[in-house]
Amino acid sequence: MLYEKCAEVNEGFWEELGRADPAEVCRRTGAVFRENSYRLPFLNRELVVEPRERRVVIAGAEDAEPGFRLCLTALLYLLRVDPKTLGPLVSPLELTGGTTFFQKSGPHALPNPLLEKRFGRDLAGFLQTGERLGAVVRPAGDAALAFQVFPGLQVEVILWLADEEFPAQVSFGVPGGLEQIWHLDAVLGLIVVVVRELLAAAG
Repeated sequence: MLYEKCAEVNEGFWEELGRADPAEVCRRTGAVFRENSYRLPFLNRELVVEPRERRVVIAGAEDAEPGFRLCLTALLYLLRVDPKTLGPLVSPLELTGGTTFFQKSGPHALPNPLLEKRFGRDLAGFLQTGERLGAVVRPAGDAALAFQVFPGLQVEVILWLADEEFPAQVSFGVPGGLEQIWHLDAVLGLIVVVVRELLAAAG
């Protein structure tokens, strides 16, 4: 993906959010609208989404650049997602078109190698980092964490540790049906956001 900064998000999304009824958006998503801004829970923090200024701010880190993927997924969440309509978590490869879109290398590669390298032999670190981000432990693999990225929108990270015979392996779960309201590149962006937050919180 060529885009890296929040300012590069398509202006059409900002225009659409500016026209949206805040009461409907909040009722559907669980966001709070106050002082012309949406307050949106994000993992263990909060985003302030400002349609008039076309800006996304991480509360408590106002000078930080939130990045293109976080801004895009926050906007698409507010515009498109109704958590009640999302299905159970599935592999991204199970989404319609997923086996063609997601690749082992290139711009559409899932970012599991980054987590395999960092946590492949560090189960305690994986669980502790997940706890710091508010994740819920799930019974899968050697350990699995479900992250509530935005209200009702979860991403699961499943870890199999490396041993004498096999290398570490990480897989992901995303809500079934998400591809019906988002393009797959946005689904990939959501996964990348989670991976970056995990790596940053791990230190």
